[in-house]
Amino acid sequence: MKRLFYAFVLLMGISASMRGQQYTVDEIHQSKAGRNGLNIVILSEGYTESQLKRFHRESVEMADSFFRHTPWKEYKEYINFYAVPIASNVSGAGLTPENPVDNVYGVTFGAYGVDRMPWPSNMSKVYQVLNATIPDHDMVIILVNMNKYGGGGGNGFVCLSNFKSGYWVNDYFQTIIHEAGHALGDLADEYWYDGRERPNQTRTSNPERVKWKNWIGKDKVGVYPYEEDNTWYRPHQNCLMRYLGKRYCDVCREALVEEIHKKVKPIIGYAPDNKKSVYANVEDDSITFSLELLKPKPNSLYVSWKLDGKVFEDEHEDSLTIQFDSLETPTKLHLLTASVEDRSKYLLVDNHSSIHVSTITWRFKREADTNAIEVVSSSKDDITLSSIPFTDHLTVRVAEDGQPFTAQLCDLSGRVVVARDAVTEAVLPTATLPDGVYVLRLIRKGEMFYSRKVTK
Repeated sequence: MKRLFYAFVLLMGISASMRGQQYTVDEIHQSKAGRNGLNIVILSEGYTESQLKRFHRESVEMADSFFRHTPWKEYKEYINFYAVPIASNVSGAGLTPENPVDNVYGVTFGAYGVDRMPWPSNMSKVYQVLNATIPDHDMVIILVNMNKYGGGGGNGFVCLSNFKSGYWVNDYFQTIIHEAGHALGDLADEYWYDGRERPNQTRTSNPERVKWKNWIGKDKVGVYPYEEDNTWYRPHQNCLMRYLGKRYCDVCREALVEEIHKKVKPIIGYAPDNKKSVYANVEDDSITFSLELLKPKPNSLYVSWKLDGKVFEDEHEDSLTIQFDSLETPTKLHLLTASVEDRSKYLLVDNHSSIHVSTITWRFKREADTNAIEVVSSSKDDITLSSIPFTDHLTVRVAEDGQPFTAQLCDLSGRVVVARDAVTEAVLPTATLPDGVYVLRLIRKGEMFYSRKVTK
């Protein structure tokens, strides 16, 4: 198997004025999440005006190739692909940094002293184009029109050629699948170590303590030393992060799914929203609450419903109908929460339901002497806890709504042992707490909208 060279390059954003310049953006693939999805942008380099149609075709082929690989194909509806065609005056790229050609971003091979490493020298132009087109990008691919093998990436950026011969004839964009592991998942190469802790690279050799301990013994996952330095370890011997033509190992795949969870939330809509009143179904005196979800394929989302603290044990669909004659006091204020967790088979993360969960909360009541339901408020919360189990602190992030909340950590008797007020992030100091099980409660406007057992 051929090995793929990778050089990590730390890039910092450079803002630039547009001076009125306009660019075309081609939507190669659009997810149901819209711009809230994971946004991948392909920039043309070394394509002349007459070659831009081929750039568009190759961009489509690249996206198609991307979606043939797990986990990207399962999360296709989470991902957007955009192409930004800009013509270069000269086809291709320079062979060395000392001999550039007149292309858009100044890409040459031989970057950082490595012959097969293409990289742009004009990063201000790169950011100028990105800021004018897709400023909320998650990964940028600079596709170089040159039949010379080469690629590299890191920190959200990839630069590679459209090399089309030899081993690559059936899937010559497979290189991007490897590079996406670097750019989106912070994955290390598994054919040489770079001396940094990564999801798939560590100095911990104990199988019971290594970060991928839950995968040990499954599908040949273990703790394997690097040949170059046997004090650093990788999880697999035949992962795509080591050899092209392979697939991501379980550890790398899990890391990528977790990155998707950080960037894209599964709830994209809900009903009813903050309307003054919603009329109940006259026939059976009921009201239906529903979620619009961004579902992986196959669907691995798990929905939990809770009304006034009571869990609906058998209700896990994306809608719930409440009969008002079942409520003890229909005219009092009721609290309904829908929580959504991804239970993908690609995850063996400890306490995943505490780490990544999205919720919708409704506060509603029955209007006296009518069949109308007043939705007092509704809100969307994306809740992330880190780290679990916690040690000297527990960080709670509540995104989307930006409404103040209180985070309370309670012992099992219900006593609040530490609490913090916050808008988006609360850091609870826990160094002096004894090890054990606690209950985290999040409270807004005097009412609890989230609770979860957590462990120190």
